[in-house]
Amino acid sequence: MFAVLVATVALVPTSHAKGPAGAYDRAFLTDMIGHHTMAVDMAEMAREKATHPELKKAAEDIIRTQSAEIDRMRRWLRDWYGVRRVQPELEHHEMLQMGELEEATGAEFEIRFLALMSVHHTQAIERASVAIERAKHRPVRKLARAIVKAQEGEIEQFRDWLVAWYAS
Repeated sequence: MFAVLVATVALVPTSHAKGPAGAYDRAFLTDMIGHHTMAVDMAEMAREKATHPELKKAAEDIIRTQSAEIDRMRRWLRDWYGVRRVQPELEHHEMLQMGELEEATGAEFEIRFLALMSVHHTQAIERASVAIERAKHRPVRKLARAIVKAQEGEIEQFRDWLVAWYAS
């Protein structure tokens, strides 16, 4: 009877997947914090430089939503893994993209922003789709589903704006 009880308890998932069982979650959260940080930086540029009010509003929404998600992911890393600090770093090609975006103005800025953010969102969707399947923590899977839904919608909106504003 004791052996059955021990075996049953062993099957109950723990609230905090640590070690190898939680390694994927930790890596995903760390990666997504960096990814969201770049999106927030891009959106801050758009809030200042975009000429269409709709794009400025979309940028504000990205800043608000993804900043809140960054805070939540940092809290999970701290609570679940004891990680106190995540310092995102841009890769070389990302620094170049950000520099090009920063130098652009007017229509050129909006076109670059909409295209770059669409690619950026596509990368986040790919990563989040894997997390939906692999993450051990239910809140991480829930966040991943929210990322996919929100960013698919934003990509569609950005595509519509590119056509409406700049297709000739």
